[in-house]
Amino acid sequence: MRISGIILLVFLLSVKSFAQSDTTVVTDSFQVHKTEQTVKWYNSQYVQESIAPVSLALGSAIILVVPGLKGGLQSKLNWNDDLKPGYINLGEDYVRYAPAVAEYALSLCGMKSKHRFIDRTVVLAVSYIASDFVVYNMKNITKSLRPGRLPGNTDYSLPSQHTAMAFVAATFLDHELGYISPWISVGGYVAAGYVGYVRIARNRHWTSDVLMGAAVGMLMTNATYWAYDGVMKLFPKNLTIAPTIDPQQTGLYVCYTF
Repeated sequence: MRISGIILLVFLLSVKSFAQSDTTVVTDSFQVHKTEQTVKWYNSQYVQESIAPVSLALGSAIILVVPGLKGGLQSKLNWNDDLKPGYINLGEDYVRYAPAVAEYALSLCGMKSKHRFIDRTVVLAVSYIASDFVVYNMKNITKSLRPGRLPGNTDYSLPSQHTAMAFVAATFLDHELGYISPWISVGGYVAAGYVGYVRIARNRHWTSDVLMGAAVGMLMTNATYWAYDGVMKLFPKNLTIAPTIDPQQTGLYVCYTF
């Protein structure tokens, strides 16, 4: 509840910051004029960064509602069932974190990230927490069974948590270092896409699960950046936010200096 409350507060503050940023004050020696910056809604950062995850979510929904499509895709893509002989471990458990690890490694090698170490670490932590929260609750709502699993199994599949975590890491890499070269972003998303594909090939998830997991990971990470940047515009020097992890609890440290 504490983490959920902090995340909600961050989002509310970012909305307030966005509303305030639409007005610019121009001062000269005689008077102060207020001019409104008019930005087409479809050109805003929020809309542009929502296109991909919303499209993925719609793709997942289409697969679910078209008769026979869900099973048909699975029969073609499933070749590495982990319950059958000949299963090959393709390492998706580790690859899902690769884009995030790459971001920190490239930063250590001299590439300049858009945010400071502490800032981007907080964003990444909150993105993981928010995505995991959404995935967990969606699974309990949809109660979709994994491929080849018998009814009564409570290990639900929609959306894919592995894929969501992979796309959190890829979107994080894109935000921090994608401005240097689009190939950095491409590399991150290829790794995330690989994780999703392996989950289908392993027969652990349906294609619809993977698409929805990708949508959740991207959207939660984008939303966390919107919120965090909005809060920092409101309190550029007074607010400190950092993750706290110890054997008893995990949470966020928030300090405001008056």
